[in-house]
Amino acid sequence: MIPRRLIRVVPEKTTDQVERWWAEACDLHPDWEHVTLRDPIDPELFPRTHDLWPTCKSGAQLADLVRIEELCRRGGVYIDSDVEVYRPFDPLLVNEGFAAYDCPDFIPNAVLGFRPWHPALIDVLALARERHHIGTWDSGVYVTTEVFRDRDDMLLLPPGAFYPVFWRHKNLVDWPSVEKENPWAFCAHHANHSWEGT
Repeated sequence: MIPRRLIRVVPEKTTDQVERWWAEACDLHPDWEHVTLRDPIDPELFPRTHDLWPTCKSGAQLADLVRIEELCRRGGVYIDSDVEVYRPFDPLLVNEGFAAYDCPDFIPNAVLGFRPWHPALIDVLALARERHHIGTWDSGVYVTTEVFRDRDDMLLLPPGAFYPVFWRHKNLVDWPSVEKENPWAFCAHHANHSWEGT
């Protein structure tokens, strides 16, 4: 079973909106552990990835490594800082792992839930290390897409579960109406690229 831990990885400075979304997510999960890993992060807590941190090409690439190692070692549900949570993730905790497509081509890493040491996470960690030198997308979303696709040991949800608005359409929607128009959605990813350029 996936532990009741809600996790985020954030830059040193965040916005008021990011903090509101986090507070709302925590309020929906009152009996969970709420974990914020804020830059600068203690490298000693991440022995499997910290050697790569100095060569990360972006803050997003660093966050990708931290989230995967945190989930691998301790488990829980990870959400990006720009994820607005609509309802509790508790019904999904019976699975050993879960993620969702955002379109037919990609399985992003913005919302993930796993038990510790799930085989998929071990594979993601190994492949992310192997492709680290290529760049952020190649060692992040491309890796989760490749590893998670066609597995029978985790739940893969359709885009509507976590990504009811495709990121390329984020400026074309009325965000306040998204929750009402998508009653099946656990959350929505706003795709604000908060780590871009960091």
